[in-house]
Amino acid sequence: MSDQTASAVMTSPFVSVNPEVPITDAAKTMRDATIGSVMVVDEANRPEGILTRSDFVDFVADEENLAAEEIPATAEVIATDIVSVSPETPLPEVADVMSEHAIHHLPVISGSGKVVGIVTTTDLANAE
Repeated sequence: MSDQTASAVMTSPFVSVNPEVPITDAAKTMRDATIGSVMVVDEANRPEGILTRSDFVDFVADEENLAAEEIPATAEVIATDIVSVSPETPLPEVADVMSEHAIHHLPVISGSGKVVGIVTTTDLANAE
């Protein structure tokens, strides 16, 4: 694992949604793809945030959200303080970043600022 990089184990293509889709549609996308997160990207594939199952559960658990008349856009709910790595980041460093931030889904972002993949804890566990 020590000589591999994020690009060697990342999931690409990754599943993404537009920031304006309702959060329920983003959750259905995760369910249908049997994944734990979706990247929220703009038209140029630049990251705006990430929505995880935990984010969705937290949203639903808030009774005020359930009482709202309108379902909010994903952009209103996502985590926008994106922790990411580059495709060249060594896997031990990827693991350290995920551990340090207690996250299970880590976007891989190119030098041009575009999302090129996502590394999950499962990807790390399966790395040889």
